[in-house]
Amino acid sequence: MPIQLSVDHEGRKVTAVATGDITMDDIRAHLFRERDDGGLPYRELIDASKASPILGTADARATVDLLRTLGNQHSLGPTAVIVPNDVSYGLVRMVEILLEGFAEIRPFRSTEIADAKEWLETQAGSP
Repeated sequence: MPIQLSVDHEGRKVTAVATGDITMDDIRAHLFRERDDGGLPYRELIDASKASPILGTADARATVDLLRTLGNQHSLGPTAVIVPNDVSYGLVRMVEILLEGFAEIRPFRSTEIADAKEWLETQAGSP
C-alpha cells in the first residue's frame, strides 16, 4: 500500500507516510481506513515528501467532496501534509481553500517538517 497509516489513540494522533505513485484511489482507501480505524478526529501528519502524486484538480475536488462527506459523519482533525513538489503544494492548497471553515488542512514543503509539527500542535483538534 502506497500510504502507510498509524493511529495512536492514546496520543490522539495519526501519522501517514506516502511513497511511490499516489492516485485518487489511494487517497480514498487511506481516508476510509483512517475512518475505520477511528483516526479521523485526531491531528494527522502526512509525509508525502517521497511520493509521486498522480493527481490533478479534479482529484483535489474529489478529495474535498469525500472529506465533506466524511466530515458530516465524523469530526475531522487538523491535517498537515508534507508535499514533494510545487504542483502538489498547489493541489493541497486548493483543498485547504475549498475546505475553509469546514476542516483544517495545510500543505508544507519538505524543508518545513518542523513547521508542520508545530502547526499541528497549535490546532485544537477534536476532544
